[in-house]
Amino acid sequence: MLPAVLPVTRYTTDGLLLVLNGLLLYAIQKRNQDTALLWWLVVAYVFTFTMEAVGVATGAIFGEYTYGPTMWAQWLGVPFVIALNWCALTLACNEVAIRLVGVPRRQERSFLVRSVFAALIAGILTALYDVVIEPVAIELDYWSWAAVEIPLQNYLAWAAIAFAISLPLHLLGIRFRSPLLLVYFFAQLFFFVVLNLML
Repeated sequence: MLPAVLPVTRYTTDGLLLVLNGLLLYAIQKRNQDTALLWWLVVAYVFTFTMEAVGVATGAIFGEYTYGPTMWAQWLGVPFVIALNWCALTLACNEVAIRLVGVPRRQERSFLVRSVFAALIAGILTALYDVVIEPVAIELDYWSWAAVEIPLQNYLAWAAIAFAISLPLHLLGIRFRSPLLLVYFFAQLFFFVVLNLML
């Protein structure tokens, strides 16, 4: 928010996000000690990066958009840290979803329905989160849209992608839960809400 600080943030965004998300994911893995979580992170990272790369190249997934130079470490027009953000935010939204609807338990007859419902809630939360992120990201040149209005397609894509990577967490019983995910969810939400008001 300070003119003297803003130029610095444009060069440190990548590093800051890498460190914060890296420490968060490391702490979650250390707490849960689940090899399946590591595999989930690899698959979710590759999947979301691919979706972003296809989206940037074709406009068919999110709509017509491009990433700006604020996040400079990019390949195929997509910052490497973006897929890491997807992983961290999706885990955080699943933590919130579980606290809202409960943990799907394999021994329950409704396990499949409850798993789908929890993943659906996480997908919706992720899309709603993007509503708060978008104005700040555009203002700080994280990315920009070809259209004046952000397309509804973008939010639907966010929800669908988050749902797709959330569902295995519940169906496979991957251990990922941590109070830090709640801290991440609300601290980052506070950050973007404040910047929406100030920028």
